[in-house]
Amino acid sequence: MSLLKKRGAVFALFQALVLMSFLRICLAPTAAWARIVSVGLVVGQPSLSVSSVSAITAVDGSGKKQVLGTAAAFRMSGSNSVVVGNRTFRLPITLSSRHALAFDGRRYRGTFRLIASGSGMTLINALDLEEYLRGVLKMEVNPAWSMEALKAQAIISRTYALRSVLQNSGKGGYDLRDSVMSQVYRGMNAEDPKTDEAIRATKGMVLKYGSEIAFTPFHSHSGGATADVSTVWGGNMPYLKGVNESFRTESPHSSWEARLTVAQVEEALRSAGVNVGRLQELRVEQTDSFGRATTLRAIGTIGSQTLKSHSFRMAAGSNIIRSTVFTIASAGAASPAPAALSPLPQPNVQPSSSPGATNVPTSLTPMNAAEERMLTELTEKGVFNAEELMDMLLNPDKRKGYLIRALRTVRPEIPAQPQPQPVGSSSGQFHFRGKGWGHGVGLSQWGAKALADQGWDFKKILSFYYPGTKLERM
Repeated sequence: MSLLKKRGAVFALFQALVLMSFLRICLAPTAAWARIVSVGLVVGQPSLSVSSVSAITAVDGSGKKQVLGTAAAFRMSGSNSVVVGNRTFRLPITLSSRHALAFDGRRYRGTFRLIASGSGMTLINALDLEEYLRGVLKMEVNPAWSMEALKAQAIISRTYALRSVLQNSGKGGYDLRDSVMSQVYRGMNAEDPKTDEAIRATKGMVLKYGSEIAFTPFHSHSGGATADVSTVWGGNMPYLKGVNESFRTESPHSSWEARLTVAQVEEALRSAGVNVGRLQELRVEQTDSFGRATTLRAIGTIGSQTLKSHSFRMAAGSNIIRSTVFTIASAGAASPAPAALSPLPQPNVQPSSSPGATNVPTSLTPMNAAEERMLTELTEKGVFNAEELMDMLLNPDKRKGYLIRALRTVRPEIPAQPQPQPVGSSSGQFHFRGKGWGHGVGLSQWGAKALADQGWDFKKILSFYYPGTKLERM
């Protein structure tokens, strides 16, 4: 081979190597991690308004592009179009601006998208996943906590979001909601330098189990040991077994008490599908190896039944029975008045009629379209808390029971079944004493803080709460 040909071959090889290196740099984590997520901000609205510091550009479903100024009010017109001033646009519409878009007093990164939803429209915020996390983390954890705890939260929030995106992509036109139905997201209003630092330091990191994105639930305080997922939502996930927290925390939820009347307990039991007649006794039937109640036994005049303690907790109210780490005793006659069974805010909702029978049935029939709409509206009003929404998400058959219970709060005239006094109980109350707050599965936020304060790094914290998982950068 001539010298000239050899030089040419060497140069060609050099070019190929440079091109391969360039492609590796360009297509490595950056391209793989440029994931856009879509967050439903509001669903099924007849009208809504958006604004920005600079002009808003709209591109509608027909490809028509127009500049709308710095504020625009959209109103549904027909099934697939909206009116802005004297102009009509066809849905879907993409909205963008050189500065942040704003809705309902909050500023958002990325773009907005309007799509048809029933007789109304849904507003969606589309943005990069890492920027989405900036609007989440402060809503889920205190920025003043140790950086390693913040990093751990950033990773499980990213993992939780990515798993939701992969499972829910496209459903309803969006991947996630901005409420406790997914993770609380408040856009740029919730950004904080400390949580931003935690997100940057863990960019792209998620937890995986085998080849799958892990399910990474978290809660406020375990009460001393986390729960096995099988005792809460069912199923078997080897990395969501209970772990013992043999250390102290500074949690304000270390202990709690609740007193419920027999009528309230019976009502909760019926909501959980248990009917034993006049309630005579409620006791912890089984505990796990750490002492957390897993099943209860209710004994009454027509028999006895067992149920998951988690099911009872959700039926009685997760803000009242704050965890399943509890004991039960009869309360003395001089005990303070019991907490209300259903501490739900009263939204401004006027349902057209009561949903079927006035009592929660022991076997719930599937929800019809009208009941689904009521449930959606009550959710939008903030009637249900994060754990109740999680329970409905993982157990769809419970949704109707939650709807009926919520409607009793909205419409007090809906009667409950007459509540007999128990046989053999002079006080008519049950006294619950417990520890912790939350479902207990996965990471305990106050526990993670305590471990970070002891010098644990985020990797060790995550291995402790999700054993068997591995950290990967996507």
